[in-house]
Amino acid sequence: MSRVLALGNATLDVIQRVDRLPLPGETRIGAAPLRCAGGKGLNQAVAASRAGAAVTLVAAVGADPEGALVRAALATEALDARWIAAPSPTDHSSIWVAADGENMIVSSDACAEAIDPTMADNAVGSLGPGDWLLLQGNLALRTTRHAARAARERGAFVAFNPAPIKDDLSTVLPATDVVVLNAVEAATLGGVAAVLAGGPRLVLLTRGGAGAVLHARDGAQEIAAPQVTAIDTAGAGDVVAGTLVALLARGVTPARAAALAVRAASLSVTREGTLPSFPTHAEMRELVAGGV
Repeated sequence: MSRVLALGNATLDVIQRVDRLPLPGETRIGAAPLRCAGGKGLNQAVAASRAGAAVTLVAAVGADPEGALVRAALATEALDARWIAAPSPTDHSSIWVAADGENMIVSSDACAEAIDPTMADNAVGSLGPGDWLLLQGNLALRTTRHAARAARERGAFVAFNPAPIKDDLSTVLPATDVVVLNAVEAATLGGVAAVLAGGPRLVLLTRGGAGAVLHARDGAQEIAAPQVTAIDTAGAGDVVAGTLVALLARGVTPARAAALAVRAASLSVTREGTLPSFPTHAEMRELVAGGV
């Protein structure tokens, strides 16, 4: 089985539930905050590990209580977490979740930005032909671009979830194989056709409760989502990305991997929190064994 390297960020998530998301300039009263480990890199690494892949996470945290909380959260996970010591406080995500499950997120990225191309080289050096590098948009552009190209040179595949989109990604897409994005991100990048033309062979467009569409250069395939009552959609995209890459690394076909990833995310949105909502190892095993 191929290995997965998630090179990305790790944050302390502070989540508050509100009756509805605030309007510009508005203050609303929310529930008591939930604090948990998160960040797209960490989330996707955990999802990939629980989906059965051999996973290494490389992320940066500060020398503070928040960093200790994040590190401790992965102590019981079956993955290899390699922490980079950052000179800044641990990155932080403020997440508001409305009664209908929709969310708004603001994250800091000083720790993620501290990961430079040399650090990326050290991480990517462990990859070989057929392995997977999983990237997100939190790192500095130069680091993301360098890591993707270095992985490709080693014969590895590159999966990219570009959120949050901070930069012009035209120099990154040619070194990717699979891109996972939502409708907002697709529009920001000029549409799915433009993303495909940029280099990847597959683009998975997630559509929340409407499922997803798997786009390839020779056509597209609709993927339905189970009908569930969503109470918190934060982290669902990370479940999709991590599960998809894990299953591809295990040799599952793209169409089946995408369908199972959507099912895993549909389970996560029925629970509160980011990482606490993710399907467990046992749930992932049952999901994969049940097929689609």
